[in-house]
Amino acid sequence: MKISINGAETQDPSFQGETLGEVLNAILKSRQDSYIRRIWLDGQEVSSTTQDTLRTSATSVGLLTLELAHLKDLLANNLVNAKEYLEKLIPGFQQAADLFRMGNEQEANKYYLQILDGIDWFSQVVLTIVNAQENEAEGPSFEGRQKKLTDLMAQMLEANQNQDWVLLADLLEYEMVPFYTDWQEVLSKINA
Repeated sequence: MKISINGAETQDPSFQGETLGEVLNAILKSRQDSYIRRIWLDGQEVSSTTQDTLRTSATSVGLLTLELAHLKDLLANNLVNAKEYLEKLIPGFQQAADLFRMGNEQEANKYYLQILDGIDWFSQVVLTIVNAQENEAEGPSFEGRQKKLTDLMAQMLEANQNQDWVLLADLLEYEMVPFYTDWQEVLSKINA
């Protein structure tokens, strides 16, 4: 099998294995600061994470083409995305709170559902960033922040189920906005 990494063909003898998964692991082991962005088998782009791809017999592949990128670049990109997303998420909390207080539950619930999706996405991205940092950011730990978020989410869910729109608005405005404003400060101190 021929191997091309970022446009350069390589003949590294350590890139061996019976399956494509084993070959990819050998490549990543030799380049611990990298991750696989894209992968092609004989010119066809495939996912590097599906079991079918990973179980592919290495002898059945004529040309393995990889696009590798540095983890540092991925972290920097995730950090920028997280910061930009907070610029939208925080005003969304306020907008939903205002709509609940005005009695526009239908429109407020649309925002609320988008907020829940945003919270999930943000949590996943931040987990990636925090796990990659050797020195944890100052202030409460990520686990402590997640516990607080879980508690707030439980309160919001209960308020929503009870149709207590005033309580839900208060939680959004007086708990979630400061919680994520604090995250803005934490992320501004992280150097990816």
